[in-house]
Amino acid sequence: MKLVYEKYQTNILFWLLLLAIVYVFSIAKDPTLGDSLPFTIQAYHGFTFESNATNHFLYTNFLALVYKILPFINPHFLFVGVSIFSGILSLFYLHKLLELLDVSPKSSVMCIMILGLSFTFWRQSIITEVYTFYLVFVILFLLNLFKFLKEKNIKHFYYLSFFFGALFLIHIQTILFIPLYIYLLFKNFGYLKKHIVYGGLITILLFSILLIPVVLGYNSFISIFTDNAYQDSIFSFDTVTLVKSSVKNLGFLVYNFIFFIVFIFFGLNNKKEINYILIGIIPFLAFCIKHNISDIYVFHLVPYIFLLILLGRGLNQFPKIYLLLPLLLPLFYFATYKTVEQTILGEGFEEEKGFKGGTRYMLFPPLNNNPDLQYFIQKYHQDSLHKKPELKYLYPFAIEWENIK
Repeated sequence: MKLVYEKYQTNILFWLLLLAIVYVFSIAKDPTLGDSLPFTIQAYHGFTFESNATNHFLYTNFLALVYKILPFINPHFLFVGVSIFSGILSLFYLHKLLELLDVSPKSSVMCIMILGLSFTFWRQSIITEVYTFYLVFVILFLLNLFKFLKEKNIKHFYYLSFFFGALFLIHIQTILFIPLYIYLLFKNFGYLKKHIVYGGLITILLFSILLIPVVLGYNSFISIFTDNAYQDSIFSFDTVTLVKSSVKNLGFLVYNFIFFIVFIFFGLNNKKEINYILIGIIPFLAFCIKHNISDIYVFHLVPYIFLLILLGRGLNQFPKIYLLLPLLLPLFYFATYKTVEQTILGEGFEEEKGFKGGTRYMLFPPLNNNPDLQYFIQKYHQDSLHKKPELKYLYPFAIEWENIK
């Protein structure tokens, strides 16, 4: 058994190194259009003291710190390097979380590869975005939560309270973990009654850092939690929209885990800590369905962690399954991209997103062969891209980036 464990520990390191190499060779020449470009420019200019919902206080200031330390490196590659490192680190800790929750070493390796090669995780790992950085702290929070449940060691409660507070400084969607945290306190009150106040104080003090910019007048209190783009989808209710959103979110799930979704249902047979898994995932799933925007898929990464626990437990029931099966995912994405490229849908992608890479950008995770920002600048007036508000907002950033690089 020890030799088997050591074998898969070695496998994990090998696959993580392989994924890191894949990610490095997938990087685009320039920051991608979207939040990546403004984040790059913002961190290049230095620290920022706004704590609004889209600023991601700890993340953006961490990028600024990294650039202060390494100003001789191209900021685009430096900041993407942070995303890649965060992605690999989150997969490493996910491996530990899965094994803690009764996922076998072999199934754990497969889960790491499934997530690492999934479209959303791969894409988020090779752009300047908050989500792989956020996932490191999410998994450390969950790792300590489940360690506490297993060992009843109070130190893990303090650790998880620390990571819970730190999560608020990275992304305000951390609010969706509150039901899980409250359930933990309720179910373990006997063990925690002397520590709840101190653990809660750690979380509150860390969250309170977001209030400092409010006091200093950098942003309003309500902007910590939401912005105008989110309010329309959160506070409205339309049955047709909810149905469309459900179908769209299901489509993202299928595209990420096409060959492996069935194992999630087998994983439900293992009831250990199932209440915590369900209470953890349901608020995120509900938010994804209700929050109907085009890039909602980035919010899937947290619920994917819970789904991978179930998926891994499901894989346990098929010990003879081929370890290299996850390597089919890149082939699936490539085949899908090449097939769709020849269809009417592909023509639509080319017409609408050609300045980003068209069908390849939409369906294939790597960005290394997609058009750079100079191409976007050339097409901005030529193809009437200036009529789109989101591109009009990004155009000055693109011009500034051309001057920076």
